[in-house]
Amino acid sequence: MEDLKITNFDQIGILVKDIESAAELYRALLNFKGKITIIEQTSNVIYRGNDVEFNMKKIMQNFGGKQLEIIELLESTGDHLYSEFLKEGKVGLHHLGVYTKDAETLIKHFKNTFKIDVIQSGKVGRVKFYYLDTKEVFGYYLELIAL
Repeated sequence: MEDLKITNFDQIGILVKDIESAAELYRALLNFKGKITIIEQTSNVIYRGNDVEFNMKKIMQNFGGKQLEIIELLESTGDHLYSEFLKEGKVGLHHLGVYTKDAETLIKHFKNTFKIDVIQSGKVGRVKFYYLDTKEVFGYYLELIAL
């Protein structure tokens, strides 16, 4: 298999405890183009082989050529990557996302070359997402966002 390289990150995923306070701070510090909107969203994922549903508040905002995904977890039916992160007492950088048209090739490459598997996956509309279990290596997760 050829040596695959990720050429850039497209998304920065940040987990917060209070999204309204975080939004205030981001508005004051960063020169966003347009209004910051907080939405509520339900997500259905497969986490470590288990179906889980959770609700969150979320901001999706472009800044500096990247998409900031700022998340506050509200409730869930079971464990998932966000609840696991919070249980560890962590907030802040949770994942870096990469848009790709060939997620399957990257998933196979990570598994075969580095023994890194998908830990959580799901779908929003037509977009599928896969979180690779990279936290022990990088300190954050790598999300493949399949377009």
